[in-house]
Amino acid sequence: MRFCFLSISKLGFNSAIAYSVHRESKEGYQMNIKSIIKKIIINNNKLYVFAQCINNLNDPNYIKLIKGYYDGSYDYTSILVTRNGIRFPSIIVYHIVDCKVNNGKNIKGRMGFCAVLRWTLEKLYFSDYFGFTPIVEWGNVIPYYDTGMDIVTKNVFEYYFEPVSKINYEEIKDCGVVIEARMGHRNFSMEHASHELSYAISKSEIEKLAYIYKKYIHLNKKTREYVNENLNNLLKDNKIVLAVHVRGTDFNVGCKNHPTVITPQEYLTKVKELYASGDYDKIFLATDDENVLELFQREFKSELLYYADAFRSKNHVGAQCTYSKRPLHYYRLGLETLRDIYTLANCNSLICGPSQVAFAAQYINLALNRDFKELVILDKGINKDNSVEAKRYKRWLRNRNRAESL
Repeated sequence: MRFCFLSISKLGFNSAIAYSVHRESKEGYQMNIKSIIKKIIINNNKLYVFAQCINNLNDPNYIKLIKGYYDGSYDYTSILVTRNGIRFPSIIVYHIVDCKVNNGKNIKGRMGFCAVLRWTLEKLYFSDYFGFTPIVEWGNVIPYYDTGMDIVTKNVFEYYFEPVSKINYEEIKDCGVVIEARMGHRNFSMEHASHELSYAISKSEIEKLAYIYKKYIHLNKKTREYVNENLNNLLKDNKIVLAVHVRGTDFNVGCKNHPTVITPQEYLTKVKELYASGDYDKIFLATDDENVLELFQREFKSELLYYADAFRSKNHVGAQCTYSKRPLHYYRLGLETLRDIYTLANCNSLICGPSQVAFAAQYINLALNRDFKELVILDKGINKDNSVEAKRYKRWLRNRNRAESL
């Protein structure tokens, strides 16, 4: 009780206690100090939550409940309903905001484009099942937020896509009934929505993501024209193309809960094996790693297709972590990722590892009513812990972001 009293004093509640003591002497009755403190705590939301946490520290069920609220592991059926205004009274709005990227902090580089897209699709599945009207809002915590795009829109999702419903994201403050999307809603239909298993995906999950993508996700006019023009120029001769996606850069440091590294040489060996069959005219390479591109260029020369203007990294820093002086760098990173995905999805066969870009290529391929002739996934399992190099890389990234925020 002393702890609570001292905390309240520091928060400026001396006046409330003094008032109670004054009443006690004036009106002739006694009020227990415990009741005063209890009343103050109950009337202050932050103090009340803090007190409940202290009182339930030894309750494993309570700890599970609180932890589950943040990581989505406890109960996917729980929802938070708010009433913001009086518009659209007959509609239940489902608000997907930021996907809890970076725990709400504006830190560049913590999540790739296709990871954010997948989380959005999984929440859209929840919304679709219950017949809600979804609104998707990616704010400035998304790594692809670019201040240069503020004159167009502040919703990063709409940099690239059409809105998923007729209600604009700016109207959320006026909607009558709003359900805020939670991380746990991803678990509603997905077998591997937890972070530890997010690189394991079943055929049924690919099919569900394809269904939701086809129903809700539509490239906006600018993105669609960009993707189609590049795709047509690259595959204009209707050749039979073997696609390969090699996720390099920060994947190579061996981070916990990420796939065990498939080396560029292992990818190259598998590509040479399939290409030697004579069934393919060209090879398309999508990679975020400049070193991988140089390796494939030396091997396949003119038989290799790739986008020469794509931004790639030459070290263990992921593209989404980088800075560049080129105009609209972060916006263009997302645009180039979408271009790669649609090109991969439109090729005849695909060799890849377990990555979010590779998963996106698979469910978009299905959404486009196509089917890969051959789908080869190189998989060595998931890292159970951070490597020494991964710890060093994360420390560097953390220090860089801290310096940026000063």
